[in-house]
Amino acid sequence: MPFHGLESVIMTNFVKLLQQQITKHLSKTDISNKDLQAFLKSINDTYKKLDHSLTLSAEELFQTNQEIQAIFQAIPDQLLHLDKTGKIITYKSGSGSHHYFSTEKLINKSIVEITSREISHQFISAIEDVISNRRTVLFEFVEIYNKKTCYYEVRMMLVKSDQVIAIIRDISEKKLVEDQMAYMAYHDSLTGLPNNHLFRDRVTHCIASAKRNNTKLAVMFLDLDRFKLINDTLGHSTGDKLLQATAERLQNCIRSSDSIALNSNAPINPSIARLGGDEFIILLESIVDIKVISRIAERMVNEINQPIYIGQQEVFTSSSIGIALYPDDGKDVDTLLKNADAAMYYAKDQGRNNFQYYTQSMNEAAAQQLILGNNLRKALSNNEFHIYYQPQVSVITGQVIGLEALVRWQHPEKGFISPALFIPLAEETGQIQAIGEWILRQACLQGAKWIKQGFKPLIISVNLSAKQLRQSNLNKMIKNILTETEMPARYLGIELTESAIILEPDMALDRLNKIKSLGIKLSLDDFGTGYSSLSYLKRFPIDTLKIDQAFIKDVKNDPEDAALVKAIIAMGHGMGMDIIAEGVELQEQLEFLGANACDAIQGYLFSKPLPANEIEPLLPRPVFY
Repeated sequence: MPFHGLESVIMTNFVKLLQQQITKHLSKTDISNKDLQAFLKSINDTYKKLDHSLTLSAEELFQTNQEIQAIFQAIPDQLLHLDKTGKIITYKSGSGSHHYFSTEKLINKSIVEITSREISHQFISAIEDVISNRRTVLFEFVEIYNKKTCYYEVRMMLVKSDQVIAIIRDISEKKLVEDQMAYMAYHDSLTGLPNNHLFRDRVTHCIASAKRNNTKLAVMFLDLDRFKLINDTLGHSTGDKLLQATAERLQNCIRSSDSIALNSNAPINPSIARLGGDEFIILLESIVDIKVISRIAERMVNEINQPIYIGQQEVFTSSSIGIALYPDDGKDVDTLLKNADAAMYYAKDQGRNNFQYYTQSMNEAAAQQLILGNNLRKALSNNEFHIYYQPQVSVITGQVIGLEALVRWQHPEKGFISPALFIPLAEETGQIQAIGEWILRQACLQGAKWIKQGFKPLIISVNLSAKQLRQSNLNKMIKNILTETEMPARYLGIELTESAIILEPDMALDRLNKIKSLGIKLSLDDFGTGYSSLSYLKRFPIDTLKIDQAFIKDVKNDPEDAALVKAIIAMGHGMGMDIIAEGVELQEQLEFLGANACDAIQGYLFSKPLPANEIEPLLPRPVFY
């Protein structure tokens, strides 16, 4: 569509003012694309031409008019040239034009005639502000058209004493990504439940209300029994479906006022949350009769104990629930959660598939933790730890391009103990430094051994906990291990979670820069699991972004998951990072990731974690084979 209403005689002053105003405010807007830069240069060239000869022939005037029309067409955004009353003097439709810009009969119409009352009021107010205060005004408006919500950003600037130019940009996709990222920061992507951060806010608010009203509330800590066995035996996909089914069943077990939301479109009352893994926490407010809590807990235990059909597979599970009351068992969030957790462990010790109220005499769970902690102290010297390796595979070539080193604890009596149990305990007791150093040394020894054996060198990544990151001698320790094991630094990777760097960002930045200076690759692990660290990414020297498996699971069936994964890949690549998708178990997931330029995958589709001797057949052939 041509730029309507430009007369054949181009007014020099108008062109000059338009050039000056847009140039002046260019730095204050995100309209910095090449088309707009070309527009400014062309305006400048046209002005010089007019200034050189104020008397142009009719043919020259026509040519100049055509040039300016072409310039305006190059700008992808919508433009409105308005007088002080809101009447449209000229306009140009953009590539994302809204329905009321599709007509060619807008000249001399008022903005009031083509927009809603609310939007036209925004435009008129902005026009008055721009003309009165001689400043640029930025505002946004929302339109519902054909059942679709459209978001627009308007940057309005002065071009004459009583006229303005409004540059209108469609920001719907940007808003969608922002909303999705904000949702990610406060909700669990697998179940749609609030995460720990949002739930804690809710409990804090309810504690204040209970204190004012002299009422009770209950915090319930629910953990699925033997979930790890199901997850390891039937696969993560089945485990995820089990967690979703559990969330649905919990919905039927609590009062309607405490109902949970299973998707982003439903109203969310954050009375239940998923902490991660197979752990859920539930808040019951305004408790008058303690018997109500018992009835709800009993319904939960009975409901979850029923078989669940996942595809053709019948899955059985049960739950253990711990309950802590305000103000009897704690007067703040941390104390209530800790005591509810303690009661949950006591329920497990009582045979699982039951619920228990916290009591001060409940020391058995703490004693068990103490025993486990004592066993953990001996595990290192008793050679009970083992390193398993999970391959990271190029999406393009299908070749193994890296390995993640994962620690496993084989207890002489209890068998393999989940890292989810002993790693937090190791951090709590301070043993994580010794264990972490051992893991790093073993991984480097194995990596150097493979290189000497002639295997193609691969990056071996080792996880670093938040407490390890706080070690002042961390850089020196890593450097010494590289020297002792003769492991080239360029083939060592360090993986950190978002929580490890976001809690103390300045300290983390200093540590990571020192590690990076050794030539080591840095990865951000489990991206998107409960923290909003997007603003931090550009500060840290991250080489690789690992998308958490929760976003990969339904990427082919869930448009929201698909959009999020695409956004993360594009964002990571835009920041110069490689992208690895975790938890890839299905061919269709791999195909989606390949179609969207993901660099590598890690998951059971290719291989589960394996000991060094079992992983060797999967590695690239030795150079001197």
